[in-house]
Amino acid sequence: MIRKKTTVYLDSDVLTATKAAALTSRRSESAVVEEALRSYLRSGYGDAVRSELQELLERVVSESGPDEDAALAEAVREVRAVRQGRRPRSARSG
Repeated sequence: MIRKKTTVYLDSDVLTATKAAALTSRRSESAVVEEALRSYLRSGYGDAVRSELQELLERVVSESGPDEDAALAEAVREVRAVRQGRRPRSARSG
């Protein structure tokens, strides 16, 4: 598995707890964070996200017609809108 470097911002208490967990378990901080993320995603959250994304893509495809590029672009716009906390705008609204 290829590993990629990323930067995350954590509250100081979470970072302190991560460092302590790494020290007591004789693992790297990265290993502690990765294990925590994997555990969180296995908890069912990952399935819910995948299901929601699949529903979104199906809706976009049905609204956008057979053009896959347009459907993908619309899906990206809607995901960005959701991430920004605003209601997504449909390309067909008018």
